[in-house]
Amino acid sequence: MAKAATDQIGQTADKVADVLTGARTDTSGLMSAVIAYMGDAGSPGRRDLHDRARRAGLEAQVTQWENHPTNTPVGEDVVTRLIPAPVIDRFSAETGLSHNATIKGLSDLLPHLSRLDG
Repeated sequence: MAKAATDQIGQTADKVADVLTGARTDTSGLMSAVIAYMGDAGSPGRRDLHDRARRAGLEAQVTQWENHPTNTPVGEDVVTRLIPAPVIDRFSAETGLSHNATIKGLSDLLPHLSRLDG
């Protein structure tokens, strides 16, 4: 019971901090971190994203983003299936965004970043 209350307080504090800092709308730092992760066409980050997409049954989606970029954000579940949790945590630490704001930002950026020509 106490853990649930503590978790709720932490989530609420994250939301307040995200609003105050503009974390849900300013993704420039996150974009830089993800561009570094995605690297060029043969980079480990890009290969990992494609491998995870294949295993998750999302390869067609990633291929569509590469060929026809969209402004439509993806679901947060797609983000967590394509990008490993330690990488999301690293992006969060590098940018100062909360974990939730990082995932939200990635849901907006991912359809664009998978297309980087590198």
